[in-house]
Amino acid sequence: MLIKVKIDESSLNQKKLKKNTYEISKITYKSIGLVENALEEFLQDNIDVLTQEEDYELNIIGKQVRNNSNKRTDLVGIDSNGNVVVIEIKRDEEDMKTRRDNFESQAIRYAASFAKINSVEEIVEKVYANYLVQHENVKDEVAVEIGINNIMNFLEKHGTFHNFNADQRIILIASSFDPSVLSASAWLLTKGLDISCFEIAPQLIEGENGNDYLLEIKKLLPLGSEDDYFSEIITNENKRPTTRKQSNWTRKTFPKLTNIIEVGLVSEGEDIYFKNKETESSATIYSGNDVEFNGKIISLNAWAKQFAPSGKVNAYDYTIVKEKHKTLSEIRAEGYKLFEGMGFDSIE
Repeated sequence: MLIKVKIDESSLNQKKLKKNTYEISKITYKSIGLVENALEEFLQDNIDVLTQEEDYELNIIGKQVRNNSNKRTDLVGIDSNGNVVVIEIKRDEEDMKTRRDNFESQAIRYAASFAKINSVEEIVEKVYANYLVQHENVKDEVAVEIGINNIMNFLEKHGTFHNFNADQRIILIASSFDPSVLSASAWLLTKGLDISCFEIAPQLIEGENGNDYLLEIKKLLPLGSEDDYFSEIITNENKRPTTRKQSNWTRKTFPKLTNIIEVGLVSEGEDIYFKNKETESSATIYSGNDVEFNGKIISLNAWAKQFAPSGKVNAYDYTIVKEKHKTLSEIRAEGYKLFEGMGFDSIE
């Protein structure tokens, strides 16, 4: 979480930090009118934002490259280890849902189409020469020669000429990821596939002189232990017991919005509203425990608090899923059997 603060210099003794009333909030690319190609072009020109903390360099050599199935790869690069790199970009989660293929499978097929390229000359003729003509203002008659020289010099600089395309690397980029994509990608990592997931999300910074924007870039995979990203499946037979301290009162744990989405009781993109305040509170379920409201991505609880007189409310009791005409609490209770084996307390 980012909190905007200001320096209060009114005190004679020392400066103080004070919370700035203007917000910093996560938004969607769509809400600010940016199409998927805008993020693609930004990375094309600024690919180093992905490698600043990495031990390799990356050069872009292709954009919207067609494979044998007439599908297009967003960006293609070569890294300083000699690997061909396939970069797939999805603007928002909504873009993932409109594709027939899931995110990681699509990228794997693209990477496989490059596996049979055996020489620098071949990848220049099939990919890089056209990129130079279209995006670097290189004349067609010299594009192949320049392309070969560029790649050869890059590989020789890093001493990896003899490793050219010995392996392929996949980079997935989105403003947010479905947990299933991270789980599948983590599993692929354990099987030896070089796959990375980067979250690049726009942020809105409100200020006295207008709005500013920033991009928050997070590397989600590989990072730490891949076990953190595996979807956990626990059956009734091997459900792990929970140990609770004996006391007169214990906090009960119930499924959150992300769990309700996971089991299919509600879906991302469904319309919701706060009870008795349908017009002013209209929002949509985004992902995880977040909703999209007035172009901003905020937590379900933060959204609900705006419409509660006291500012305190059980969001699940007051959030109505429009199409189902029921609250999240009611939907959760009716489908509670779907959460068996996931470690939640029972509803009494």
